[in-house]
Amino acid sequence: MSDALRDRTAVTGIGWTALTKNSGRSTLALATDAGLAAIADAGLEPTDIDGLVTFYWGPRDTPAPGEMVAALGLTSCTMAHCDSGGGAWACSAIAAAAMAVHSGMCRHVLVYRAANSRSGPPPPAGADLWPSGQRQWSEPFGATHAATLYGPYVTPYMEHFKVTNRDFAPLAVQQRAHAALNRKALMTEPITIDDHQNSPWIVAPFRRLDCSIWNDGAMAVVVSATADANRLARTPVTIRAVRGGSLATPVKARTSRNRWELNALTLAPALYEKAGVSAEDLDLAQLYDPFTGMALLHIEQFGLAPPGQAPARIRDGELALDGRIPVNTHGGHLSEGNLAGLGHLVEAVQQLRAEGVRDDLCEGPHDHDRRHCRQVRSPELALVGAESGDSGLILRRAA
Repeated sequence: MSDALRDRTAVTGIGWTALTKNSGRSTLALATDAGLAAIADAGLEPTDIDGLVTFYWGPRDTPAPGEMVAALGLTSCTMAHCDSGGGAWACSAIAAAAMAVHSGMCRHVLVYRAANSRSGPPPPAGADLWPSGQRQWSEPFGATHAATLYGPYVTPYMEHFKVTNRDFAPLAVQQRAHAALNRKALMTEPITIDDHQNSPWIVAPFRRLDCSIWNDGAMAVVVSATADANRLARTPVTIRAVRGGSLATPVKARTSRNRWELNALTLAPALYEKAGVSAEDLDLAQLYDPFTGMALLHIEQFGLAPPGQAPARIRDGELALDGRIPVNTHGGHLSEGNLAGLGHLVEAVQQLRAEGVRDDLCEGPHDHDRRHCRQVRSPELALVGAESGDSGLILRRAA
């Protein structure tokens, strides 16, 4: 996105369904509900939507745009995009919508994702499951679980910086505390360092409480031109800058010298330059967290902590709700729920709106009492980082 597009588009509506272990509904029904909620939140009608964007990974687990056209009753959909990049493409989905709006192809684009990841049926018996593409280089050798794919990036980091699994625990505890203030979060029961350390090993270096959760549900956002956004129902949150989408496969930067150096290491400086800001200017960050260890790499490589210092910054409270740069204020994939990064965007938009988050435990105005309020104090700029830093964006509260 060139500097000429800075702040020219905005997120104008957000919506979601409940995040559950068993929705009992089709992904089309879930996506339709989340989409209608986002459209209503923007003060629009379904017929105002003229573009659709969604994304998936592996077996398609989100409705195709054509299904959504019929379900929502769209009468003039002039652009549709469905990408297989999964969580790495989460911010690029917003880029696709923003470019369609800025070009004049569309006025209001709905970005959505739905999944029955927890309750969905397994592949049918006898299905041809022979791996292809990227999977042919991992699955025949036993790397069939995400932890087996991410572990090789985290373990050399641990060795180099003398980090242990116990150093992962404060992040899991912090994000669960944030989720406890989130009405839509799936996991809200407080946990302790001991709970983390007593949770069973999944695949080293990850215990169960290091892992993101699986759930059913859907989320959606509306992207509009800023000129239109100023006439709509909600405080617009402008898209300051966005970059990335297919930097490398699967997570490691091609130019990296060390195994733990991800795409974020090269994307972040370019993203900040494009936005005209630095990491120190950020008021909050929502970073992809498939596992605690990967979240630590994201924190450091997006510039929120020096190399090897993310565990210490978390222990010192610098990345908590009242810290220097609050991270994953909704609980993230570790505790709120996992929709491949779209929840991180929804949270950033909520935090930046003048009215603030609407799904915490506050009964009245936000008072920043952390017994019931997760609203960050007067945020202006937010970072959203997708999986491995393959894509990222900077959002800004409209003046």
